[in-house]
Amino acid sequence: MFITFIVGTAGSGKSLMTAALEKWLAGIEMSVAVVNLDPGVDDPPYTSDVDVREYVDYGEIIRTFGLGPNGALVAALDMAVNHVQDLREEMLDTAADYVIVDCPGQMELFAYRNSGPLMVSGLAGKEPSLALYLLDANIARTPEGYLSSMLLGISIGIRFALPQLNILSKPDILMDEQVREIVMWSEEPYLLETALLDSATGLNREYAQAIMRMLQDLGGGTSVIPVSGKLMAGMELLYAEMQRIFLGGDNIVR
Repeated sequence: MFITFIVGTAGSGKSLMTAALEKWLAGIEMSVAVVNLDPGVDDPPYTSDVDVREYVDYGEIIRTFGLGPNGALVAALDMAVNHVQDLREEMLDTAADYVIVDCPGQMELFAYRNSGPLMVSGLAGKEPSLALYLLDANIARTPEGYLSSMLLGISIGIRFALPQLNILSKPDILMDEQVREIVMWSEEPYLLETALLDSATGLNREYAQAIMRMLQDLGGGTSVIPVSGKLMAGMELLYAEMQRIFLGGDNIVR
């Protein structure tokens, strides 16, 4: 069983990516289970095999405690940690080749409280696991947006302590040359530095350069993989990179 956690900022396309990856893996005859970890989601574009909403009631938490949306999500996730072993047992009972975990939309609330890493480590156990971190193309299209997204990705990697692939989500909203430029920024840091020098001024330029040096020191120069959940494009490369992490590049022998 190989476990993939889908993480990213609100609106980055996590649920759509989950549904697309499930469909693609099923298309190559892999058994797939999907875990929904978002207590507040109404109608995800997939059918959950394991669902945190069966253990915590987001709407009831709002009504009972008079909380707003974010406060209720925090409370729901804190409560859900008490059921992590139940969720894990349900997940293991599927006996699927791949498990895709759709993480909550408000990633900052999930990642930066103790409940998030506890939930991730509890579900992962000793099974091979990784995180797909989605960079929203709407943000990553500018040098400053790309750099801040990568900095957030490094922070998420530290919090969850999992191997991580950086995915440019929704690349279909950009022109082909814009997508190529973002990929080149990830592969050739000097191109990103040049773009930053051309676009940033004053303190913003100094901050950007300092952050870029820090990312390079931390190994933040890993290549970004464009994957469109809407068009199902880039799935072959994504699968190959997932296999590289899970199995050293070999296909599953069933």
